[in-house]
This record gives sequence, C-alpha cells and structure tokens, in this order.
Amino acid sequence: MDWIRTWNTFQAYCDLLLRRTRPRAYPLELSLGTGSYCNLRCIMCPREDHEGNRMPFNQPVRTDYFRRLAPYLRRANEVSLYGLGEPFLDRDYFKKVEFIRSFGTEVILSTNGVLMDEERRRDILRTGLRGLGISLDAVTEETYSIIRPPGGFNRIVENLKALVALRNERHSQRPLIALSFAMMRQNLHEVPAFPELVKSIGADEAIIHTSLYMSHAMKERIEPDTELQRKAVVKTIENARKLNVKVTYWNLDPMTYLRSLEYTGAESVPQQAGASYYCHHLWRNAMLQGEGELFPCCYMTNHRVGTLAEGDLRVLRRKPFMAELRQLHFEGRIPGPCRNCPQLIPYNRGQLVREAWSEIRSAWKHPRSRETDNQRGETPVGDAPVAGCSGQDTNSGPVNAL
Repeated sequence: MDWIRTWNTFQAYCDLLLRRTRPRAYPLELSLGTGSYCNLRCIMCPREDHEGNRMPFNQPVRTDYFRRLAPYLRRANEVSLYGLGEPFLDRDYFKKVEFIRSFGTEVILSTNGVLMDEERRRDILRTGLRGLGISLDAVTEETYSIIRPPGGFNRIVENLKALVALRNERHSQRPLIALSFAMMRQNLHEVPAFPELVKSIGADEAIIHTSLYMSHAMKERIEPDTELQRKAVVKTIENARKLNVKVTYWNLDPMTYLRSLEYTGAESVPQQAGASYYCHHLWRNAMLQGEGELFPCCYMTNHRVGTLAEGDLRVLRRKPFMAELRQLHFEGRIPGPCRNCPQLIPYNRGQLVREAWSEIRSAWKHPRSRETDNQRGETPVGDAPVAGCSGQDTNSGPVNAL
C-alpha cells in the first residue's frame, strides 16, 4: 500500500472534480530536464532558432538537484526525464533514473539515439524504463542529415534494432518503443514509408505529427503545403494499417508557440455554448527545466512561472497566471495558444469519476520502495498524511484532417 501516492492522486482528482484553479495536490507527473546540451543541430529545434523561448540552453543539471525533488518524486506516478537536449550527453543520466525509480516512480526517456551504444542499451533494460521515444523524422540518411545535421540515421536504426533484440532476448515488455516523425517541407515525401521502417525495426508505435514553429523565420523555412501534408497523413495511416503497425497522429497546431508570444491573459475564444474544458498538463503535470525553472507546459516556453528557489512546487502551480489559464478552460473561454492543443479535453464529470476510481486503486496497489524516506533524506511536505505532450490513436478513430 502506498498511502502518500494514493492520497495525492485522490487530491488531484478532487482538484479537477471541484474545478479548483489553485490545486491542493502535487503533480502526478513531472517533466524534468537532465542537462540541455545536444549533439545534433535540428532545423526545427528552438536551440537553433526561436523568438522569446526562455528554456535554459547549455546548462548542466547536477545530481544533487534531484535530491531536492524527493518530496515530489515520492508523490508522482511518472517522470519524463528529458528536456531541451540529448540525455545521453549526461554521464550521470542512469544514476538519476535509478534515484527516481527508487521511489517506485515510472520513467520515460526521449533520445535522438545516436549515442545509444551497447552499455546504454543494457542500462535501459536494467533500470526498467517504461517508455523510450526517438524522433527520426526521415526514412533515409540523406533526408535525416538535412533535418538533423550532422546526421547518423543508419547508426540510430542499428542501435534500435539491437535494443529490440536485447529486449526480446530478455522476454521483457519494457521499454515500449515509439518512433516519431515531425512533418516538414523537407521530409514530407518520406512520411508514407515511415510505418514500414517502424515495422522493420520492431518498434511498438509510429507517431506522426505536425511541427511547431518556434519563430516566423522557421515557419518560412519548414512549413509544408497543407494539402500535401493531409494526403501524406492519410497515406501513412493506410500503410500502417496494411502492415499492422500501430500509428498515432498528433494534429498539433503549428502556430501554438507563436500565439503564446502574443498572449497577455486577456485574449480568449469562447467555444461551444455551455462547454467546459480542462488542460491535462496544467492539471497533472509540472514542467521543470534547468534546476527548478517551472514553465506552464512544453508549448508556452516563453513564460517562466517561477523557480523552486522561490518555494514549494505546489505554491508555484497556484500562481495567478496558472490559475487564470485553468479558470478560462473551465469556463470554455480558450486562450489563443490552447485552441487546438491535444492536451485540451472536454470536461466530463462522469468520465473523470471513472478515471479517478481506476487510478486511485492503481496508486493504492503501487509497490513502495524498501528504502525509507529518511534514508533518502526526504523532508515531508504539504498536507499529505505521513506514513509529467497526447494525440489521436488513428487505429481506433478517424483521421484528424489538417
């Protein structure tokens, strides 16, 4: 039995069911950066071109910092352990994974795969990562080198096949491996062949999605023709179904980030009369980059809410900017940056009650680590009793037309 995690999960659902704009629960998911250096120069990355992005660049994240996060890790169900950089450039990456896993918390990794050598592949299996994501954005070395210079496509594919073989050898279902493809003008012609590549590697899922524009200049460089992109999506999904490859399509609004630059808090768009919504991320996730810098979400990175140096994470999540966003969603008045976001979900109290029952039961049964909080040096926080971006699964639904 896991009293602390169960209580926090209960509080989180109370926050949503009672429509609290200032949550009492700690986040159920954390998005944590682990250093912001990179070995590639991707043409759609904010590291290469952005307007107003405030996420930290080229900054190490010390292992000691993670010990300060112990009270939050103790209550979270899942951690996405990556940020604006390549995780495998961090020599202590798997030490951080082990520390997080010691709380019984799941970990998800996203990497470009270039540095995923034999030792790291074995570490991935050893530490029990729940999920692994790699963005390929191509099916050939030539196109990959254009999108993600200086390249390394063939090496990544071989690394992935070796990881799948090792996972199969150990008869393990972890990690689930998802390969993604961000559509741009430069690679649109290769999207329909992506499911075949995913199948040949032995990965579990193919994800195709639109690209976010981090600057107006980037938009001019990579924006594809809308109709060609729509046809490419339809063809890709057809091919995936023929090959029996699970495919998910994220129809992200490419202008989300640029709209966030103009958002002041006053502008909102009414949706269907009487409709109410909530943001999955604002409700259950906290995005901490660098050493404790909180951002509203992975799309609104021009606005830094605050830092852990100012105080407790729950206090930061209650700040006026965050509370206002939640209130607008509940009222059905959607801010410009949130309009077409896949994290925006219609508010259905009955559905939420069913989800709450399922997740609270799961948290209750969650095994606790044998290591005590005192051994970790954890200081209890908050009012708990002392004892983490989603898309459309096109295998089960219609194509979300662009």
